Amino acid sequence: MKLSILHVVRYSSLRDVTIDLKDLNLFIGTNASGKSSILDALRFLHEGVQERDFRGPVASRGGIVHLAWKGEEARQISLMIHLAEKNQEYEWSVLLTKDGYEFHVREEVYEVHSTSPPMQLLSSDRGTGWWWSGERQRVPLKQIPTGCALSAAAADATFPARRIAEFVGGWGFFDPSPFSLRRSWPGLESSRLDAYGRNLAERLSTLQKSSPEIFNHIVSGTQSVLGLPTEIQPRESEGRFYFAQMEPGLKYPVHQIGASSGTLRMLALMTALFGEPGSNLVGIEEPENHVHPTALAAFAEYLLKAKEWVQILVTTHSPLLLDFLNEPSAVCIVQRDEQGTRIVREANPEGVRQALEASGFGLGEFYETKGFGG
Repeated sequence: MKLSILHVVRYSSLRDVTIDLKDLNLFIGTNASGKSSILDALRFLHEGVQERDFRGPVASRGGIVHLAWKGEEARQISLMIHLAEKNQEYEWSVLLTKDGYEFHVREEVYEVHSTSPPMQLLSSDRGTGWWWSGERQRVPLKQIPTGCALSAAAADATFPARRIAEFVGGWGFFDPSPFSLRRSWPGLESSRLDAYGRNLAERLSTLQKSSPEIFNHIVSGTQSVLGLPTEIQPRESEGRFYFAQMEPGLKYPVHQIGASSGTLRMLALMTALFGEPGSNLVGIEEPENHVHPTALAAFAEYLLKAKEWVQILVTTHSPLLLDFLNEPSAVCIVQRDEQGTRIVREANPEGVRQALEASGFGLGEFYETKGFGG
């Protein structure tokens, strides 16, 4: 299954945005243009499915008032995704309506057909509705007004759109922080890498035991990008995980807390791309941070490999990363004005590629001359 379209209305800086998504998507633009809001809108849907309730995701973003577009009084926030899997296509829409400082949710799921009208598979408003079952036809639904109806219906194996919940629940979003990466943070879920990398040591330890081939690929990949580490040694002490790493020219290992910011962040990004078997869509914030520009060429190669099995969304300020990826069709220019964020894809990517080959310019240089989305 692939995410093909995201449509968002009045969510954060996204006043009214429709984005066509591909296997690799590179969002470039100035600061505060709305790049992170795109990933956050998808993260919001992911968290709603995972928690089976939108109350937590709304609260963690400051409440419904602060989540909404600020350019006008916004009583409703709308998010819709279009998904495709082989010959099947679906749409899932979520409408948040503000009630003072509270809110309620309306959800709909459709199976979309090119030659016939769409078939509605789920409808819920304020927690009351129904979902379609191939065995029992319409099944009544009753839950709290902020609950995620898709998650509730997907608990039953007969719900024909169950795969949507599984797909959205498998998304991962990552902005590893060197401060968080240097420490062991107990009490976190250990089955997946944390968004900020706070359980990196535990994930590496788990992968070394359960999937040594993947573990070795993460370590060797990091080394090929940065030149180190030559070895990672996951360790555990009194229930707390950490790791030590061997570096060229050193006789003794370096503790996790003493590793460089770039090394820690690259280890986390490699784990996000290759060490999360359940992930099917990965969002990464500015992978160039803490990484030497010359190392981006090797990292770009790993991004291109990973897009063969996982859909990738990347925000970036780096012209060099675009140069090394050299994928004009992946570029989404993110701009913001008084009407909110706008996303524009290159209308003629093949023409851009041919022009760059003829001129000798790189893709990043091309967009840099245009203000890099500004």
